[in-house]
Amino acid sequence: MQGKRSLSLVMFTVAILFAPVVAWGQQSLTIIDYPGANLTVAMGINPKGDIVGYYRDPATPVTAGKIHGFVLDKRGFAPIDYPQATYTDAYGINPAGEITGGYTDANGASHGYVLRRGRFTSFDVPGSTFTSGFGINSEGDIVGHYGNPLDTSGNTMNGFLFRNGQFTTYDHTPANFMTCGMGINPEGQIVGHYADLTGGLTHGFLLNEGVFTTVDILGAKITQPYGINPDGEIVGFYNTATNQAARTIHGFVLDPWGGFTQIDVPGAFNTWVRRNNPRGDLVGNYTQVVDGVTTTHGFLMTAR
Repeated sequence: MQGKRSLSLVMFTVAILFAPVVAWGQQSLTIIDYPGANLTVAMGINPKGDIVGYYRDPATPVTAGKIHGFVLDKRGFAPIDYPQATYTDAYGINPAGEITGGYTDANGASHGYVLRRGRFTSFDVPGSTFTSGFGINSEGDIVGHYGNPLDTSGNTMNGFLFRNGQFTTYDHTPANFMTCGMGINPEGQIVGHYADLTGGLTHGFLLNEGVFTTVDILGAKITQPYGINPDGEIVGFYNTATNQAARTIHGFVLDPWGGFTQIDVPGAFNTWVRRNNPRGDLVGNYTQVVDGVTTTHGFLMTAR
């Protein structure tokens, strides 16, 4: 078991508010559907264009299917299943092809993992009730979140950085009940989101050199950054209603100079942007409704 260190952090208290611009240049859109799956979500992309995510087996009812991770590269799709796991997802992939995510074991406990050169390694924040890896950078640093049963402030999740075999934990202030790390770039900048205890809102954050900056989309109830590339471009999604099932979810791209762009897959009911790479390629998922049936598909969006 690795040692646990806490990082003393200072929050930048001025929230950055961005108003959306609807267009994003000329785009090329590729739909990603794992063969035979009834749900596909693309979660990560590296500089080579390799994509990871998860899919669900067909079942009756459809929500009862097993979840598997996947990687999609020039050779096609390949499933990712942690040995003896009942659930496996894949959330991040770095330039070396190292993959991180989470899995659930036969006893129902959730753990993080990293997959390197075909070999799985499990990890857990010491004392946690669950751990999940979400982002991995070119240095092999992993960010994610974990359950902390000893936290008496009301927090149900806290963020972590796993670097060189050591955990550093962090928590956004003021008081909140959830801090989730989602993405990390080679410079060590971390993006994620936190939920406050007062207004019931979910805010995005950028954590850079120990300083939190809150990132909120103007008029949004939920702002969730998911990825940040080496140029500091942040991607994610936001919602103008507290209910994430409402038709109000849009992706976004935020450049380092404050430029904000709204992303919507044409004809989609909702759009979630999950990650970006140095080229500015975007991956995520969207829902569409046809004849009253809602389906979920992954996508790759590239600038022409």
